[in-house]
Amino acid sequence: MYNSIKGIVTAKGLDYIHLDNHGIEWEIKTTTVSLSSFPGKNQEAKAFVYLHHKEDQMLLFGFATEDERTLFLDLISVSGVGPKGALKILSGVTVSRFIEFLETEDVKSLSSLPGLGMKTAQKIILQLKGKLKLETDGESAEEQSHKEIIESLVSMGFEKKHVKNAVAEILKDDHVSLLNGEKQDQEIIRQAIILLST
Repeated sequence: MYNSIKGIVTAKGLDYIHLDNHGIEWEIKTTTVSLSSFPGKNQEAKAFVYLHHKEDQMLLFGFATEDERTLFLDLISVSGVGPKGALKILSGVTVSRFIEFLETEDVKSLSSLPGLGMKTAQKIILQLKGKLKLETDGESAEEQSHKEIIESLVSMGFEKKHVKNAVAEILKDDHVSLLNGEKQDQEIIRQAIILLST
């Protein structure tokens, strides 16, 4: 099964992104939160995907981070919450905020999210509190999208905390942020090694 799709952004809409991957253009349904994290047209992006297959339709859902996809999958496991409903819910809240509502049993805040009523909010708390399968909780979208770079620098012997700080600092540079794909990765690694070695 697909885990992720990396490609060039060809279009962005209210609830979708189009990615061109070696001549195949994928339409990926996504959230407002992920849309704001994906880069603009003609830039490379990576979406963590989920294929929803029913008798009469196939829909591809995608997210800027693994955490958001994991939360999406947890939400659709709750009775009465379908993929489109989960997408609507996650368009109104970040992953960390949602977890905060869940762990504090804040039914009022949860039920105020798009597409969520009081009864479904209570059901979500009952079923998901303390059971979320998130693996990257606490990482920013930037850290998750540059996870491979961070891991390769850590494998060179640099401390993870220092690596994360260095990568975050380098990404503030306009010259680096305007680079695409592999060129950006190479520049981040080059500058990070210099920064971490001083």
